[in-house]
Amino acid sequence: MGTDAMRTSGPLHHHSFAPQTHRTATRPAAAEQRKSPIFALLPPELRTLIYTELFGHRRVHLDFVPHHARNDKVGSRRRWRHSICEDPATVPFDQVACRLLCLASSRRRVLDVAWLFTCRRAHMDGIPVLYQSNVFIIINRGNKRLPVDDLRSFQFRIPNHWHLIRFLEIHWDVRVHDGNNASVVPHIDGRVGYEALWDALAEMPALSQLRIAVLMPCGAWLPVHLTSEELRELYLGPIMRLKNPKSCQVILPDSYRGPLGMLEGDSAVECDKAGKYRISWADRSLVDLPYVPPAAVPPYDSIMSSEASNFSSLPRRTLAWVQSLLHKVLDTSRSPRALDPNLPTPPARVAAARPSCRAILKHPSERVYFDGIAPSSVRDAPLPSFDPGIFDNELLKLRLYPTLDPQNPSLVRGPEGDIVEGSYMGTQVALTQAYSRIEQTFASLFDVLGVEATLPRHISLQDQKKLYQFSAYPKNADGTWAKYPPHLQHVPPGEDFSPFSIFNAIGLVETQVILQKITPPEEGILGRTKEWLVEKARAAAFGGEPEKGIKIQDVVDYNMYHRKFGTDITGGGNIGLLDDWYSDRRFADQQFTGTNPTTITRASSTWISQFSRAAEAGNYNKWVTALASADPESLFVQDGSYIRRAIGVTDPEVIIDHQQPGSSHNWAVGAVSLFQLHEDGKLHPIAICIDHKGSMEKSVTIFNKRMTPRDSVSGEKEDWPWRYAKTCAQITDWMRHELAVHLTLSHIVEEAIIVATNRTIPREHAVYRLLSPHWYKTLSLNAAARATLVPQIIADIVGLSPDQCYSFIRHAYDTYDFVGSYVPNDLRRRGFPNTQEGLSHSRYKNYPYAKNVLALWAALRTYVKSMLQLSFPTDDRVAADDHIQDWVKEVQTAAFMPSFPEIKTVDALIDVVTMCIHIASPFHSAVNYLQNFYQMFVIAKPPSLCRPPPKTLEELRQYQEVDLVASLPINRQRQWLLAAQVPWLLSFKVDADRSLINYAASKWNVYRHKKDPSDQAVREASRKLYEDLQMLQRTFYYNSKAMDKGSIPYMVLDPGLTAVSILI
Repeated sequence: MGTDAMRTSGPLHHHSFAPQTHRTATRPAAAEQRKSPIFALLPPELRTLIYTELFGHRRVHLDFVPHHARNDKVGSRRRWRHSICEDPATVPFDQVACRLLCLASSRRRVLDVAWLFTCRRAHMDGIPVLYQSNVFIIINRGNKRLPVDDLRSFQFRIPNHWHLIRFLEIHWDVRVHDGNNASVVPHIDGRVGYEALWDALAEMPALSQLRIAVLMPCGAWLPVHLTSEELRELYLGPIMRLKNPKSCQVILPDSYRGPLGMLEGDSAVECDKAGKYRISWADRSLVDLPYVPPAAVPPYDSIMSSEASNFSSLPRRTLAWVQSLLHKVLDTSRSPRALDPNLPTPPARVAAARPSCRAILKHPSERVYFDGIAPSSVRDAPLPSFDPGIFDNELLKLRLYPTLDPQNPSLVRGPEGDIVEGSYMGTQVALTQAYSRIEQTFASLFDVLGVEATLPRHISLQDQKKLYQFSAYPKNADGTWAKYPPHLQHVPPGEDFSPFSIFNAIGLVETQVILQKITPPEEGILGRTKEWLVEKARAAAFGGEPEKGIKIQDVVDYNMYHRKFGTDITGGGNIGLLDDWYSDRRFADQQFTGTNPTTITRASSTWISQFSRAAEAGNYNKWVTALASADPESLFVQDGSYIRRAIGVTDPEVIIDHQQPGSSHNWAVGAVSLFQLHEDGKLHPIAICIDHKGSMEKSVTIFNKRMTPRDSVSGEKEDWPWRYAKTCAQITDWMRHELAVHLTLSHIVEEAIIVATNRTIPREHAVYRLLSPHWYKTLSLNAAARATLVPQIIADIVGLSPDQCYSFIRHAYDTYDFVGSYVPNDLRRRGFPNTQEGLSHSRYKNYPYAKNVLALWAALRTYVKSMLQLSFPTDDRVAADDHIQDWVKEVQTAAFMPSFPEIKTVDALIDVVTMCIHIASPFHSAVNYLQNFYQMFVIAKPPSLCRPPPKTLEELRQYQEVDLVASLPINRQRQWLLAAQVPWLLSFKVDADRSLINYAASKWNVYRHKKDPSDQAVREASRKLYEDLQMLQRTFYYNSKAMDKGSIPYMVLDPGLTAVSILI
């Protein structure tokens, strides 16, 4: 267990605390060792006191480090190292984080054992203090190495001193989510290792105090075929083998209490000798263990060497004076001080991050500092945004501002100027800054109106009704179709000249044109990239060198080596940086972990039949046989066949295309993709109907050459017809995701709920107080999106006209099923298990969205239930609440959402409120914050085609790379810019103070010291929510790790990253 190495000769052969500073020191000669005249004359009490101050009375972490060249060995080929625990002995047992911090190279402190090598007497006297007085802490993180291996290895290191160890703490964190670790779980394959651990502990002759935590994530992993008695024998029976410990605490997961048949008061098991061994229960979280004082270290006088009996005891005052002197000489201020228990104690990670005096006074190295300074050339300077003053001056110079009519301030004249030339990067930054200004404009307007006031205002329900008015729907007053579903009418109708009308008029003119004004036309995009594209096109078209035209690999290389990175949730990366971004695997993975993991659905018998007929028509004989023998429950579809109906096109065979004035001609498709989910969790694309035109017979459907995920991938890169088909599927999903799932089913649905709530429920009502934190800035952000994103960006890059976009949005809203979208109902409707037990099957290991969102639903529902039951303990109270009943009617009628349920019971109210929070937080985060990663590399998921799709299967089968390139916006820098700008604008990382877990922590702190019983109940509910979310952070990590090797990590629903409301 040496700090770096172990001595291998002399009486210290098995000693493991070799000091770092004496690795090459020469030991004193034997004659010199025997002399030691001064120290030998000291009474044993003082010698033991010195030993204790040097290397005793500590809590010591032990870490087993594989030898860099021999990681397959267990014994002397690996090495131990140690560190002093930085946690004071007054804090709970949260040793996982503590261990990582204490063993960090910048923080690690080791025992001062150099004294042991000064002479033989020091060694003989000091060894008992070293091993008898310290508490040794071993933490096993659930890897392939078992705790018994750690114990045996430790014993191998110190065979001559193993009998001296008296105090031991073991934390066994069994990560059953890791597929490699089933062998360590007692009730799966690990009984031998579990019992061997207790056998090894029973063989420790001096072990006096033991504390051991055996923790697993969830009681659901317990086998249902075992009775409570059998489980108790399995888990608690081996404890009885211990004979020596006077004190033993065993910590098991709280979720195991029920299966073990132990009541809440059960906290001990009988042992052979007098007394009981204590059983404690960890409350859900793997590290938030119940506090029990750590194994105490006995006073120095009880562990002195046997020589102590030959001397009379020294006065306590003498010992105290010597101890004080040693503190000054040894500077024990480096050790954790005994903290005042009446004051709060910082967590280990906070304490470890506290800078030392040396760190404060230290200059960074020249290399590190100069690496961080600005580039030497201004051309290389990053441009995250324009300086606001510079940006304002340029807008004024180019006359990109509205002006008031001096005779009638309510009349506004739009901007006169246009930007006709600009670089790609400059335009991108300008768009970002302009959109930020638009959001600020609406935020200011809503602040003035009091809709989203910077400082909260109490408004009566009567005033709320006046302020929160629904827009006309489904038609406007003039009989035209409303563009958007019901939303806040932030300019109330009939309002005449007023400061509000001036403010609104200017703001609306700005937002309606500013993004278009600052985006140059295609020919106005300047820069080296544009020149490179032009030269590539010239060489191919006019230079007789078609091989020099743009290739897909050119775009990949540009993305890899010439693009500037962003600050989104994925750190600026994108899928195009993966070598296999185009592959079947990445295409299939996105159905489960991409921007839209919410619409893949089990294939109906009709779809299976239609694809089977398409396989026959296309002479895909192998697929005809495969589909006939496939389990129907393994087949899933992404169904875009409804696109034409949703956009108001009655002819199913009409080509969908549009050219926005001043933009390029684009085409849209309604693709349908068929997948097979294999038993090992791999989702494999089978076939794609590139544009469904009412029937398969009238559509083009192509089948995959690869029959299974295990087939060779050697031909994937050059399979251009199949890659084109996958592109069509991605285009359909782009439209469905952006316009329906993201904009409508999260932003617009939630806004309808917000407006209806403000019109029917007073702000002091329990439902309003529970929901309002999840609506922070949502209304102003939605207003900005309605004014800009669809009319100025999305309509410019998709193959739909603006009116068709609005029709698509209305269709998504009108067909929305509120109750059917509850997470358990939605999973069941789409053909997936709606329990964690069902989703634990290996078939769903690559669908962490389903597992995570279901777990969040359960955690949020538990919290909502605790909060609502304070005001609504019975169903009668809910049914009699006029505000709730008015709320239901308002949503169903004024918000035109007939699927909103009747609320007559407490459970119904809990479900509705949970759903409202779910839409604003987990659901929106899942479909929003991964957009930049998957969509910024535009050719991986483009918004439209740049030429018409093929009309026949034979035509598609002839496609080559040049055809795919021509269908992608590679040569359209303006379209590429706008397509990349949407995910760029919407994927910035959530600030820590706006996360879901910070919401729980904030609420707990607000109620922390309140004494009223109802306030204490709120505090307890908030604590429970925080602990549940903190546990889910770990669970979600393991869910992500459990996916197939090489999968893109899926952490977007981590409660520390999940936004508490629709913030962007």
